[in-house]
Amino acid sequence: MPTWSSPTYPVKVGRPDDLWWVSNIKSKTVVKFQGAWKTLVSPQEDFLAACSVVLRGGYNYELSEDLATELRAAGFTDYVIGD
Repeated sequence: MPTWSSPTYPVKVGRPDDLWWVSNIKSKTVVKFQGAWKTLVSPQEDFLAACSVVLRGGYNYELSEDLATELRAAGFTDYVIGD
């Protein structure tokens, strides 16, 4: 069964200069809203309630074959793991 692993992005913490090397990894939430897939950094609960599919950042999900195929077709191949 395929699984979902959320997309991530680095967030620098500490000093604003380029020599500061400390960063954290944050996850993005992926949703399907009105038939279109969207990637969100700070989702609002009322918006998530209106979405037909919500894959919250930082969580791994087991996916149905149909949903895995749809996500791959939408360009999220790197985050769908397994067959």
